[in-house]
Amino acid sequence: MIRLSFQHLRDTRNIGDRWCSPFDYFDWAADPRIVAQAGDLHAPGDDYDIGIFGGGKIMRDLARSPALRLGGGRVNIGWGLSTVQRNPLSLAYWRARRRLDLIGSRDWDGTGGAGGCDWTPCASSEHRLFDAPPPPQHTVVVYTHKSKSAKMGLQVPDGIPQRNNHGATLDEALAFIASGETVVSNSYHGVFWALLMGRRVLCLPFSNKFSHYRLPPGYGTAAGWTGQLAKAQAQPDLLELCRTATRRFKAKVDAQIEQAVQRRGG
Repeated sequence: MIRLSFQHLRDTRNIGDRWCSPFDYFDWAADPRIVAQAGDLHAPGDDYDIGIFGGGKIMRDLARSPALRLGGGRVNIGWGLSTVQRNPLSLAYWRARRRLDLIGSRDWDGTGGAGGCDWTPCASSEHRLFDAPPPPQHTVVVYTHKSKSAKMGLQVPDGIPQRNNHGATLDEALAFIASGETVVSNSYHGVFWALLMGRRVLCLPFSNKFSHYRLPPGYGTAAGWTGQLAKAQAQPDLLELCRTATRRFKAKVDAQIEQAVQRRGG
């Protein structure tokens, strides 16, 4: 049996981080030759044949990952990772890159995945809700990053529905985002999910990770967003682009699995 170990920031209240692993969107157990398990990135390293790490902004975490230090002929894959770094000379970043055999980057650099990687968006684009989002119920909704909004001075006027990215289920978060004709967000996944639904999106960035969507939202500022709603952008073609890229990368992962099976004589 080939052992797949999926590791990401799974033990978290941040909905985007919790639901960014391809483990949750494909039926790996349908192949009787595979045993697939999911765990938290900070858990002790497991004995596995193929490790699949991500998605998310976890390169620094990966540099310290006990799993990536196991060696022994294992194949290590990054899926939907953020490869755009605040410090491109970071030793931790390059240490993690050297330990990965195949990298899918969620960041678009104009021609492909940033850093010479395969462009591979967050696997959450496979969620069934994006096939037919419910109709919007509000003109504007605000989906905030719980730990960043106060520091940015982001305020939401009374009467505008708002929710943050902690604590809800994924279905609840997506249903809330779908309820707005225009979605204002300083959450990476909030922006991403709203774009996948074809909503008009105004992104309020707090780092460079918001600058590399395959098709961009409109951009505003935390202090002045209420007067900037006309800048919101919809990208109805993004869902198809994301799913095509995701399935192309999965084919590469499937090829790695098949090679591992053949090495085992299966």
